[in-house]
This record gives sequence, structure tokens and C-alpha cells, in this order.
Amino acid sequence: MSVPAARLQAMPSLAEVAETALPFNPDSFVMTPEGVLGIAKPPRPARLHFMADDLPFNVAVSFDGAVSVSQIWAEVGHIPYTAQSPERRRQLLGILRGIQDLRFARFLVQGGQKILLFSEARYDGQATPEDLIHQTVLALQEARPFLRMLAPYL
Repeated sequence: MSVPAARLQAMPSLAEVAETALPFNPDSFVMTPEGVLGIAKPPRPARLHFMADDLPFNVAVSFDGAVSVSQIWAEVGHIPYTAQSPERRRQLLGILRGIQDLRFARFLVQGGQKILLFSEARYDGQATPEDLIHQTVLALQEARPFLRMLAPYL
């Protein structure tokens, strides 16, 4: 009994997935119309970068087959330690406490020091460029007045 050549060609791709995508799940494999076992590779997350208001923004979009998740973030600055500048620290923390109920953007403090501007949106199906632009504009419009308030203390 001989093995069709197409099935033998699938073996290197199976080995490639085994190195990078463990553990396997039932959705890791597909059967082609020719009856050849293949690898179902999910779409890779998209990463984009842009500048707005002199801040470098990052965008990551992932798609799980049904829902897209789009995340936009930028590092706004750092909160100084109390020993460095107690007044600046107090002012920054006061402003950040006052801007917690935004609809499209959030200011997060990561690791106790780093201030991030963050926005996340979910879309049924794959996110379109229009979806990303819309999310970006909404987040920036909402955050811009607060970025101006934070700027003198950063």
C-alpha cells in the first residue's frame, strides 16, 4: 500500500505546527476536499503603530473566527516617586482618580508608575479599517482634554 504524495507533503507542516502550537485541539486540523489532513492556522493578530498628539500609539487586532478584539494603547508618561516630586505625584494621582468613567478610553497605571491610555472594542466578524479608525477617533477625542490636563505634570 502506498501513501499518496499529498499526504506525505502534509507531514512537514504538521511537524512545524507541533513545534509552535502545542497543545493541539480538535480545531487545529482540517480535512481538505482531497482527503488530505491539513493545518488550520488561525489568522495572526495584526499590529499597527501611529503617532497622535506626540504619543506613539499601538494597535493590536485579533480574530477568533467569530469576534474581533481591537486594542489601542499608548504610554502617556510616568508617575514620579514621592521622593522625586511629591507635588507632581499628588497632582497626577488626583487627576487620574478623577477620570475613571470614560466611555471609550481608560487611563491605567501599570506597575505603579507607568500611565497608559487604553481602549478596547469587540466586533462581530472581522474588524474593518473603518472600525479601527472609528475606535481610534472616539478614544482620542475622549482622552485629548485629559491628556492636556496631565501634560504639565509628566
